[in-house]
Amino acid sequence: MMINRLIWMGCLCYVITGVGTVIVGAVLPELLKHYSQSYGSGGMLIFVQFVGLLSGVLSMPAISRKLGRKSAVMLGLGLVGMELIAGLLPPWPAVVLLAGMAGFGTGLVESCIGTIILLAVKQKQAAAMSKLEVTFGIGALAMPSIASLLIAKGLWTYSFFLLGIGALATAVVWKRMSFGEMDGMLTRKEAEPGGGHVQRPTYARSGIPFLVLCAVFFFLYGGSEVSVVHFFPSIFMERWGIDSSLATLTVTVYWTAMVIGRILTGILGDRWTYFRFLWVATLLSLASLLVLPFSHYAWGGFVLSFLLGLGMSGMFAVALIYANQSLPGMTERTTSILLAANGLGGSLLPLGVGRVMDAFPIQTAMWLYSAVMLIMLAVLAISRRRPQTQSAPLHAGRSME
Repeated sequence: MMINRLIWMGCLCYVITGVGTVIVGAVLPELLKHYSQSYGSGGMLIFVQFVGLLSGVLSMPAISRKLGRKSAVMLGLGLVGMELIAGLLPPWPAVVLLAGMAGFGTGLVESCIGTIILLAVKQKQAAAMSKLEVTFGIGALAMPSIASLLIAKGLWTYSFFLLGIGALATAVVWKRMSFGEMDGMLTRKEAEPGGGHVQRPTYARSGIPFLVLCAVFFFLYGGSEVSVVHFFPSIFMERWGIDSSLATLTVTVYWTAMVIGRILTGILGDRWTYFRFLWVATLLSLASLLVLPFSHYAWGGFVLSFLLGLGMSGMFAVALIYANQSLPGMTERTTSILLAANGLGGSLLPLGVGRVMDAFPIQTAMWLYSAVMLIMLAVLAISRRRPQTQSAPLHAGRSME
């Protein structure tokens, strides 16, 4: 079926975005060593990549209107493919520029593919979105391992070649592939003959508070996910005195649970109501974080990290569907806003966690994670009073709540 072809092409793109998101961090020590740069320069490189990603997400609706969704995806993949040049080790300013361009492409592809799937898939949207999230996780999990092997063999620059070639090859496949009756949706530009433009829909006044609540939820989710990945190893080392090699396994355990949970999301997300799924997932995450400070042994922390990964695994995909179903006719703009909020939280919240870890006992940071998740639960509860729409649920007779 053409819809399955479209979903799997989206999954391939999400593998590329997963790899593109983590590649700089995976080879950063070697990159800084080669260019004789400090970790401050490395932080700037990552920041430029983030600014590019945020810009790509926010500009997606305008680019899609101008070029069509299929061309927007190809443009994004082409920009990610420019990482090929980084593998040739150009001057440092060029590396920074390439990081920004690749970040822009990653944000453009991720948000555009998410929009396409939400528009094209009418049944079992949670299953389709969970496939995208699983493949993103696989890409993010696989890249550090591949980079580690290449670094050991002195071939770390090949990481950029693999990403660049993969992105460009995927862009070529997108150009040549047809998706039947969905081609019109993918290639259509919002312009009328004679130069006129289609009047773009706007949010109803009653939908604005709900959109703000969703943006807060995504902001906190993005910040929590990035903070867990970056700071859990340090928290485990200080809390239980384990060595760094064992502590880094917390990220592997967390991401493994995320991948498993995203597979389960495809099964449960379309059987439960969206609100119920998000409520259970947030409660599980909150419970895991509340118990964590009381665990006396590191193995208990690893178990709780796994449960936290399971709880958080389906939040992004299901919350995105929940928001778009509640705000019909605004899929591109809603997706862009929520992905931008997610990325903004991923950049700002870790700064706060880092400052707390510097100034207070390690348990304070652990309680901060719990407080953030508790706020997410409260936001979710308030959002249940979402705007009343004529949007039909995925299964006849079932409400999204």
